[in-house]
Amino acid sequence: MRRLWYALAGVLALLGCLGLTATVPAVRRAISPRAEPTALPLRVTGPRYDGFTVDVDRAGRYAVWATRPIGAPDRDRCAATGPDGRAVPMAAPSRVVEWTEVATDDTRWTWLASLDAPTPGRYAFSCRLDTGPSGQYAVTRAPEARLTARLWLEQWRGLLIAALPAGVVILVMTATWRRRDGNQGA
Repeated sequence: MRRLWYALAGVLALLGCLGLTATVPAVRRAISPRAEPTALPLRVTGPRYDGFTVDVDRAGRYAVWATRPIGAPDRDRCAATGPDGRAVPMAAPSRVVEWTEVATDDTRWTWLASLDAPTPGRYAFSCRLDTGPSGQYAVTRAPEARLTARLWLEQWRGLLIAALPAGVVILVMTATWRRRDGNQGA
């Protein structure tokens, strides 16, 4: 049983060290030199912010982001039409990824869905806005793995750092129990 506690303490300590390491600016730049995705210019076409177009300069994977926190990615919230007028399938990211845009007074974006643009050109989007305070959408190139890792680490950094003292406490308590049990057997 003690081995389990030692293993848990070790894992928590490693996670805490990962969280601390993720706060070092040089490490953050090494994970991904870009601090955040670059949004493409949108042209609003609907009466609200629910219809817009984006000019894509090259084929590839693109991400649709939404303000206001969302419980989970949702590929059905937006529909896209390509330059040829045909629907372009949307996909949901495998996990929640958020980014805080510093340039706009810390607007929080959630990666909602993605699409693979088969050709460059103008893509039209139709998205459902939630009721309540107005929301916005942005389209960027889909974050590569390093940027996704950085955004994820920034989102969970506090919890990761909190794992370090928890691991140390478990380690100290387990070692204390071991000494106490050893002294009772003598």
